[in-house]
Amino acid sequence: MLSYAEDQKNNEFKNFAGIKASNISGYGIYYSRNISENYRLQGMGLVYYYQYEKEDEKQTVFNYDIGLELQRTLHRSDNFLAYILFGSYYYYDDDTQTDLVETETVNDSFNIGIGLGFEFEYKRMVFNLDVGYKYFADDIDTFTDGDFSYNEIKRVTKIGAGVGIGFMF
Repeated sequence: MLSYAEDQKNNEFKNFAGIKASNISGYGIYYSRNISENYRLQGMGLVYYYQYEKEDEKQTVFNYDIGLELQRTLHRSDNFLAYILFGSYYYYDDDTQTDLVETETVNDSFNIGIGLGFEFEYKRMVFNLDVGYKYFADDIDTFTDGDFSYNEIKRVTKIGAGVGIGFMF
């Protein structure tokens, strides 16, 4: 039987920081803060740049994401926390590849989901795992030699999951 958390073992720690990969609420470095006894707000993000050149070929990748997650505690024991989460993130991806022609693909993606998360504490370290259901929409524009070629829109619902590691302070 699930019970709402009334006391926290590590009540003096209200802040959390670490890395997380979640296709429900985002990827990258995260910061979380307990905003009340049973709620935690988490923001995360990542910026990625890659460039490759070889003779007549060139590839440049630039992408970033920014996400937000709200967690509601369902059950807490000494070193374990179960929570429901509501998450969302925006993802931007710009890939340019040049060989005989320059092809640029720009993806604007929005994701939203709900899930169940589990957090395990060891000393001041936290490990989390979440699973849920998500919706995402990709709006992909393709350009050839700088001119717009075509647009593709993908909308999908599917199972989402995440994993992370961090520390409390």
